[in-house]
Amino acid sequence: MAKRVEASAPSQAFLFGEHAVLYEKPALAAGVERRARVIVKKGRENQILITSSAYAEPYKGTISSETIVGKGNPDLGPIALGIFNLLDMLDKRTGLEILIDSSIPIGSGMASSASVAAAVSKAISCFLGCELEGNGLLEAVYEFERIIHGKASKTGPACAVYGGLVWVEWIKGEMIASRIEFENQLPLVMICSKESTKTKEMIRRVSELRSRHKDVIDGILDLIAKITLDGRDAILSGNLDRVGALMNLNHWLLSALGVSTQELDRIVWIARKEGALGAKLSGGGGGGCVVAIARDPDVLISKLKSADLEAFNIPIAKEGARIERVEGSV
Repeated sequence: MAKRVEASAPSQAFLFGEHAVLYEKPALAAGVERRARVIVKKGRENQILITSSAYAEPYKGTISSETIVGKGNPDLGPIALGIFNLLDMLDKRTGLEILIDSSIPIGSGMASSASVAAAVSKAISCFLGCELEGNGLLEAVYEFERIIHGKASKTGPACAVYGGLVWVEWIKGEMIASRIEFENQLPLVMICSKESTKTKEMIRRVSELRSRHKDVIDGILDLIAKITLDGRDAILSGNLDRVGALMNLNHWLLSALGVSTQELDRIVWIARKEGALGAKLSGGGGGGCVVAIARDPDVLISKLKSADLEAFNIPIAKEGARIERVEGSV
């Protein structure tokens, strides 16, 4: 067993298909180079101590035969439960100290929880001598997401696990995620609102709207699915103008589902006015970020910052979750 393991995982830019993917439609996203980093060390027996740079208060939990019970920052509680389930899946019982340091804005729609879960799962499994990879790691991260969000997509977990361009589709009632290899440039910019995304609430809102207007909402979901398929083809062929136009359409359909906000719409319009080929909300909505595509991202970022908006480049991650460092052995 190592003395200390450090792992990292990328975050997500949701390009096409959010919300629709929960109704057996395809989705397309990218793992991007804003990473969560996690350090794992041996802790006291049957104790899980989680410290995060995002919160002043840590979380300390005690592992029992059936669950983990603890106190501290409530936002770290679901991560502790996810760790308990991970240890159960790995058939391991041990105390751990976990330090989380993430450059991903919380509540941004960049799947920060999935990135943290991927880095945590990668580091812990390596620390315990049974490193998870591929689909095994994806399923572990997806379990964290179900704890945190309830009804969840595999899109964020797949971006964190695989990196690159991620395709999610439904086959025989099962959500399947895979990485698509492509060689073209995809110059993306992320623009943050000052609103936190409300994924659970937005998922519930769409579900309730669909229960009242099923035919209409299913029609919108079908249109989003068509846009997603066309968006994949446009990206693979390098047609950035078409990618942008489809992103614009996807945004207004998401707005029709009630998951955009006045501020997100405003940011989309500003981004397009300042030269973006297209822009849309990214992720669950109700706040969070807008993802834009531009021929010259640096020029767009400069103009957006002049408009008092927080914007930054998001290069496509060539690698997904990875081990950064392993120190010593006990």
